[in-house]
Amino acid sequence: MAAFKEHVNIATVSVGVVVITLYNTSLLTMNQTFVALFIGILGGILPDLDSNNSIPVRGTFKIFSIIIPLLVLISFFGVMSILTTILLWIGFSILLRVTLFKLILYFTRHRGIFHSIPMAIFVGELTLLFFYYYIRTDLEVATIYGFIIFFGFTIHLILDEIYSIDAFGAKIKKSFGTALKLYDRKNITGTLILYLLIISIYFVTPHINIETIILKLLHTILHMKFI
Repeated sequence: MAAFKEHVNIATVSVGVVVITLYNTSLLTMNQTFVALFIGILGGILPDLDSNNSIPVRGTFKIFSIIIPLLVLISFFGVMSILTTILLWIGFSILLRVTLFKLILYFTRHRGIFHSIPMAIFVGELTLLFFYYYIRTDLEVATIYGFIIFFGFTIHLILDEIYSIDAFGAKIKKSFGTALKLYDRKNITGTLILYLLIISIYFVTPHINIETIILKLLHTILHMKFI
């Protein structure tokens, strides 16, 4: 399994190439490019949130417990007093840290259903919905954000599988196949619930003409100068 630092580095480079291409096609503005890069890197470390023995994971939980309540309370700025907003921010941060994240660690096991392709799809769908309905981002951009976090998430899974192969020793480690998978054979119930959520969200999610984005990307790539 790849180390936390390697996941961050590989995700940064891989996502960076994609978002720069998207910027060159005028699908993203400069500010949106930076947001997409952050989202992609985030996706690159998300699969390890099921590892409760990792210092980076605990650090990530702490960051999430600060950022998530802030994003939710942004819409209430001007409605509530500054003091009330700050107190709610602190309260929700503590609540997330001692409840929700503890439950995530309790009900997940490392390399379980959280380490899977359907989870990558689910995270991508949630990201699209969050930016489109809550942040009020343009649907095309929100869709790109959803794809970017899915891409970063998938890069993490692929990297874990690569590290499961010992090319020099010509052998495959026991962890091979536990990251880049379509289901968790040890958690069939959780897998079915995840697929039901994915299908349900798909039918309530607005869709765009994805062919337009693909054609723009292909046109840009074909006209890029590599030398």
